[in-house]
Amino acid sequence: MRSVHVTRGRLLRGLTALVVTAAGVGATAAPAVAVDDPGWVSGWLGDLTVGGPAAPARTVPLTLTSTGATQPRVSIDLAGLAGVATASFPDWCVTEATSVTCPMPADAVDDFGTLTGTVPVVFRAAPGAVDGATGTLDYTALGEQTEAYAQQATVTVRSGPDLLDMVDTYVTGVEVGDTLAVPVAVVNAGDQPAVDLRLTMRFPVGLVPISYRNCRYGTDQVLATVAVCTVRGTFAPGQRHELRGGLATTVGPATLGSKRITQFVEPLASAGPLPSGVKLKSRDADQALRLRAVGAPLGVIPVEASGAGGQTYLREVQGAFDIAAQGATVAGAVGDTVRVTVGLRNEGPGVPDATNSGGGVGALLFTLPAGVTVLSSPSGCWPAGSEDEGGDAPATWYCNGPGPVFPAGTSYTAAFDLRIDSLPGTPGEIQPAERYPRVDDNPGNDVAPVTVS
Repeated sequence: MRSVHVTRGRLLRGLTALVVTAAGVGATAAPAVAVDDPGWVSGWLGDLTVGGPAAPARTVPLTLTSTGATQPRVSIDLAGLAGVATASFPDWCVTEATSVTCPMPADAVDDFGTLTGTVPVVFRAAPGAVDGATGTLDYTALGEQTEAYAQQATVTVRSGPDLLDMVDTYVTGVEVGDTLAVPVAVVNAGDQPAVDLRLTMRFPVGLVPISYRNCRYGTDQVLATVAVCTVRGTFAPGQRHELRGGLATTVGPATLGSKRITQFVEPLASAGPLPSGVKLKSRDADQALRLRAVGAPLGVIPVEASGAGGQTYLREVQGAFDIAAQGATVAGAVGDTVRVTVGLRNEGPGVPDATNSGGGVGALLFTLPAGVTVLSSPSGCWPAGSEDEGGDAPATWYCNGPGPVFPAGTSYTAAFDLRIDSLPGTPGEIQPAERYPRVDDNPGNDVAPVTVS
């Protein structure tokens, strides 16, 4: 996508004001006049692919965002799509020849003064458009007196099957022990049937999917269950297919916090490589996973079906867990070097899981005992004390955790070599750096002493 900056007359007005000010040197100074902030408006429409003329139309979101602007809107020029694709807009947009103007949608969301709205645009290949044809759509987001930015999206016509996932679901109130019916739904947005497909699903740690005989299962490096299923059948253009009753998934005792179940569909004939780092094996099962046609073929694919991937998001599962601090006691004389090993242990059953955010879990804080100096520290640990601490204040070290997940029944430890400078000293302590995803069920063991005597 290319972006072209469109200048406005504000520079000219500013130069004029400068000349007037210079001419008035020596005269009585007048108070400065504040210039009102006109705000800003931005738009986004990604490059897209549509099927050939026999394919259903695709609905694509044009996102409009504005802060403090008057009459935020987007102006679209369709001339570059001639002979390649057509685009239609909601009836609250104004069309003149190949130009369309859409105001900020009435249902735009106001998030602390920033409006965000979606203009659904329906694209369809033009009659006679050939495989590989490309066109462009130019659009400019603007408001009264704002800077305007002209942008361009490329529309490509591609013949063949084009499977899209139709699942984007948020679920609340889930508890350990529940069985969920995870939806699975796909549609072919291409102009040719897809014969057989591959469905790849990933269930984060704690979630246990039912077994099917046409699927293979494995566990990835963050303890998620990966299922790769070969689903037989012919998936016609525009036809929605679903797994009847959903995919039964048990919320096991390791489930803790928010979870995202992902799914990805692709024609079997053109499927990419299997998930790396996962050993897939078949399981004994009495049934096969089958997707069945639902309803009449769609003439227009809805905006929710935006790609081959989908998700079911579980919000804040309140599973039980206990993170226990592991302190230490060592002895030595002044001048000795002693090794102190501190850590945290996940007593379970819940498994802290930060794979949604891409962060880590199980980080710890180690406050040194008084009268010692750190001679060596593990990798992933560094001083974390405040600059305002006095010279006699005990130093605190921060250590990264074991990674995105902290398995139940495991410990994360860090070994420090300390020189004893004086005895006796006030004990130090070890504790979690954060209470993630919440304070655990036994906070009484969250802090443990570290003593050098």
